[in-house]
Amino acid sequence: MNRFVRMAVLTVSMLGLAACASSGGSTTYNEPAKQQQATRMDSDDAYMARVEAYARRRGIDLTWVNPPKKIVAKQE
Repeated sequence: MNRFVRMAVLTVSMLGLAACASSGGSTTYNEPAKQQQATRMDSDDAYMARVEAYARRRGIDLTWVNPPKKIVAKQE
């Protein structure tokens, strides 16, 4: 009987500690807003020119379906 009571107390204690550890956490912490830099997507013309010149030298007909983009700072 004594063994059963000890196991019951140990089990209840472990469940109680697990419940306390999982409550709260990141749901109560509000991260400060990050400053977003003013940027925009622009086609990477220099890269496209290098690839097109290389393709022309090899005799390959090149068609850009999804031209490469780069992130650049906005000018206000």
